Amino acid sequence: MNEFTAFRTIGTTAIQQRVDPGALRQYLRAHTAEVHGRLDARFGDFSGSQIIQSYHRFIRMNLLAHHGVAAFFEIVGAAETVPDAAEAALKQAIETGLNHLEDDCAAMQLDCPPARGFALAPCGTSEMAGLAYVLEGSRLGARFIYRRLEKSGLVGKHEGEVSSSYLRSTFDGEDRQPGAFDIIGGMEEAVIEEQALRAALATFALFERSLDRVVAHEGGKEPVQ
Repeated sequence: MNEFTAFRTIGTTAIQQRVDPGALRQYLRAHTAEVHGRLDARFGDFSGSQIIQSYHRFIRMNLLAHHGVAAFFEIVGAAETVPDAAEAALKQAIETGLNHLEDDCAAMQLDCPPARGFALAPCGTSEMAGLAYVLEGSRLGARFIYRRLEKSGLVGKHEGEVSSSYLRSTFDGEDRQPGAFDIIGGMEEAVIEEQALRAALATFALFERSLDRVVAHEGGKEPVQ
């Protein structure tokens, strides 16, 4: 993955005015569409004979990526400009996701390679918005996968092969407190679109590297860095 391809297409002038959350989400969606599409394409449409293998890879990829982000917050954390509520919401989502992913891996007896580090420097308000956009978007993707598994008759019927604790958790709290992205979007402080995009692309790169490591591990090879 070339994590800077989309970033180069938008120029170099930072946008200093406050960005509407809806407009920022549309901006990030448009400028990450290519890398997002490439990552999705590696899983297919979650149907057919490879559906269980794809699902196992999806769970292990998410576990490694969540471990990477969790370690980053534990060691570095967000800058003081990031609202406490936004950082707390994101940390809670990551911790909850990790717990469910670990439950799924244990239930399905999935072996994973060691997680690798992840970093955003700096990690201010704009960078947190980009990180939150990808992580919260991944939860929406998990809901889509759950519905595909449900349509295929796998949910609840193949618990030895398909444990869906993480997928089910992404439906929790849909109408409760806003997520980190919406909290940041409601701030008066400006979010610089280009910095948010850089962080979003770096987060997508983390997910793709995690998938590379999972695939290499399956083949008995030394996982890529």
